[in-house]
Amino acid sequence: MNKTLPRAPSHGFTLLELTAALAVVGLLAAIGWNSYSQYMLKARRAEGRAALLQVLIQQERQFSYQHRYQAFQPGAGETGFKWYSGETPSTIAYAIAAQACDGEDLSTCVRIIATPGGPAVNTAYRDEQCGILYADSRGRRGAAGGAACW
Repeated sequence: MNKTLPRAPSHGFTLLELTAALAVVGLLAAIGWNSYSQYMLKARRAEGRAALLQVLIQQERQFSYQHRYQAFQPGAGETGFKWYSGETPSTIAYAIAAQACDGEDLSTCVRIIATPGGPAVNTAYRDEQCGILYADSRGRRGAAGGAACW
Protein backbone atom coordinates (compact mmCIF):
# COMPACT_ATOMS: atom_id res chain seq x y z
CA MET A 1 0.00 0.00 0.00
CA ASN A 2 1.41 3.25 -1.13
CA LYS A 3 0.28 6.01 1.15
CA THR A 4 0.99 9.60 0.20
CA LEU A 5 1.26 12.09 2.90
CA PRO A 6 -0.84 15.22 2.59
CA ARG A 7 1.12 18.25 1.43
CA ALA A 8 1.65 20.98 3.92
CA PRO A 9 0.24 24.33 2.78
CA SER A 10 2.94 26.56 1.30
CA HIS A 11 3.49 29.96 2.81
CA GLY A 12 5.18 32.22 0.29
CA PHE A 13 5.66 32.86 -3.37
CA THR A 14 7.22 30.78 -6.05
CA LEU A 15 10.15 32.15 -7.99
CA LEU A 16 7.94 32.60 -11.04
CA GLU A 17 5.35 34.62 -9.12
CA LEU A 18 8.05 36.79 -7.58
CA THR A 19 9.68 37.43 -10.97
CA ALA A 20 6.34 38.39 -12.54
CA ALA A 21 5.57 40.79 -9.68
CA LEU A 22 8.99 42.43 -9.97
CA ALA A 23 8.57 42.81 -13.73
CA VAL A 24 5.22 44.58 -13.26
CA VAL A 25 6.67 46.87 -10.57
CA GLY A 26 9.66 47.68 -12.80
CA LEU A 27 7.39 48.52 -15.74
CA LEU A 28 5.22 50.80 -13.62
CA ALA A 29 8.32 52.51 -12.17
CA ALA A 30 9.71 53.16 -15.65
CA ILE A 31 6.44 54.71 -16.80
CA GLY A 32 6.16 56.72 -13.59
CA TRP A 33 9.74 58.02 -13.82
CA ASN A 34 9.16 59.41 -17.31
CA SER A 35 6.01 61.23 -16.17
CA TYR A 36 7.78 62.51 -13.07
CA SER A 37 10.75 63.89 -15.01
CA GLN A 38 8.42 65.67 -17.46
CA TYR A 39 6.51 67.17 -14.54
CA MET A 40 9.75 68.37 -12.91
CA LEU A 41 10.93 69.92 -16.18
CA LYS A 42 7.69 71.91 -16.49
CA ALA A 43 7.90 72.95 -12.83
CA ARG A 44 11.47 74.22 -13.33
CA ARG A 45 10.39 76.20 -16.40
CA ALA A 46 7.57 77.77 -14.39
CA GLU A 47 10.13 78.66 -11.70
CA GLY A 48 12.30 80.34 -14.35
CA ARG A 49 9.39 82.31 -15.82
CA ALA A 50 8.27 83.46 -12.36
CA ALA A 51 11.82 84.62 -11.55
CA LEU A 52 11.98 86.55 -14.84
CA LEU A 53 8.76 88.39 -14.11
CA GLN A 54 9.79 89.11 -10.52
CA VAL A 55 13.08 90.67 -11.66
CA LEU A 56 11.25 92.59 -14.39
CA ILE A 57 8.97 94.12 -11.74
CA GLN A 58 12.06 95.07 -9.70
CA GLN A 59 13.59 96.62 -12.81
CA GLU A 60 10.47 98.73 -13.38
CA ARG A 61 10.72 99.94 -9.79
CA GLN A 62 14.40 100.76 -10.43
CA PHE A 63 13.41 102.66 -13.58
CA SER A 64 10.76 104.70 -11.73
CA TYR A 65 13.41 105.94 -9.25
CA GLN A 66 16.53 106.22 -11.41
CA HIS A 67 15.03 106.67 -14.93
CA ARG A 68 17.29 103.84 -16.00
CA TYR A 69 17.31 100.06 -15.79
CA GLN A 70 20.23 98.22 -14.22
CA ALA A 71 22.27 95.47 -15.86
CA PHE A 72 23.64 92.57 -13.81
CA GLN A 73 25.14 89.12 -14.29
CA PRO A 74 24.64 85.83 -12.41
CA GLY A 75 26.69 85.71 -9.23
CA ALA A 76 27.09 89.48 -9.21
CA GLY A 77 27.66 91.21 -5.89
CA GLU A 78 25.12 93.44 -4.22
CA THR A 79 22.99 94.59 -7.12
CA GLY A 80 19.67 94.37 -5.30
CA PHE A 81 18.40 91.87 -7.85
CA LYS A 82 17.97 88.16 -7.34
CA TRP A 83 20.16 86.41 -9.94
CA TYR A 84 18.80 82.90 -9.37
CA SER A 85 15.32 81.46 -9.75
CA GLY A 86 14.76 79.50 -6.53
CA GLU A 87 15.64 79.41 -2.86
CA THR A 88 19.42 78.88 -3.04
CA PRO A 89 21.78 79.12 -6.03
CA SER A 90 23.12 75.56 -5.71
CA THR A 91 19.70 73.88 -6.01
CA ILE A 92 17.95 75.98 -8.63
CA ALA A 93 17.66 75.57 -12.37
CA TYR A 94 18.06 79.06 -13.87
CA ALA A 95 20.62 81.85 -13.58
CA ILE A 96 19.13 85.30 -14.15
CA ALA A 97 20.86 88.21 -15.90
CA ALA A 98 19.79 91.64 -17.16
CA GLN A 99 21.11 93.57 -20.13
CA ALA A 100 20.02 96.28 -22.52
CA CYS A 101 17.69 95.21 -25.32
CA ASP A 102 19.25 94.75 -28.75
CA GLY A 103 20.05 98.11 -30.34
CA GLU A 104 18.97 100.11 -27.25
CA ASP A 105 20.47 101.22 -23.98
CA LEU A 106 19.39 100.79 -20.36
CA SER A 107 17.57 104.11 -20.33
CA THR A 108 14.94 102.75 -22.72
CA CYS A 109 14.74 98.94 -22.48
CA VAL A 110 15.99 96.02 -20.38
CA ARG A 111 15.97 92.33 -21.26
CA ILE A 112 15.93 89.73 -18.48
CA ILE A 113 17.41 86.35 -19.41
CA ALA A 114 17.08 83.03 -17.57
CA THR A 115 19.78 80.54 -18.56
CA PRO A 116 19.26 76.88 -17.57
CA GLY A 117 22.11 75.33 -15.60
CA GLY A 118 25.56 76.84 -15.52
CA PRO A 119 28.50 77.35 -13.18
CA ALA A 120 26.68 79.50 -10.59
CA VAL A 121 23.59 77.28 -10.34
CA ASN A 122 22.68 73.58 -10.62
CA THR A 123 25.07 72.45 -13.36
CA ALA A 124 23.18 69.20 -13.87
CA TYR A 125 19.98 70.92 -15.03
CA ARG A 126 19.41 71.05 -18.77
CA ASP A 127 16.39 72.07 -20.82
CA GLU A 128 17.14 70.87 -24.33
CA GLN A 129 13.66 71.71 -25.62
CA CYS A 130 13.31 75.34 -24.51
CA GLY A 131 16.77 76.57 -23.53
CA ILE A 132 17.06 80.23 -22.53
CA LEU A 133 13.92 82.08 -21.40
CA TYR A 134 13.62 85.86 -21.74
CA ALA A 135 11.32 88.81 -21.11
CA ASP A 136 11.85 92.52 -21.66
CA SER A 137 10.41 95.83 -20.56
CA ARG A 138 8.60 96.25 -23.90
CA GLY A 139 6.38 93.24 -23.13
CA ARG A 140 8.17 90.75 -25.37
CA ARG A 141 8.80 87.32 -23.91
CA GLY A 142 9.76 83.93 -25.21
CA ALA A 143 12.30 81.15 -25.26
CA ALA A 144 15.05 79.90 -27.53
CA GLY A 145 12.91 76.81 -28.16
CA GLY A 146 9.88 78.77 -29.35
CA ALA A 147 6.75 80.43 -28.01
CA ALA A 148 5.29 77.13 -26.76
CA CYS A 149 7.92 77.10 -24.00
CA TRP A 150 6.65 80.27 -22.39
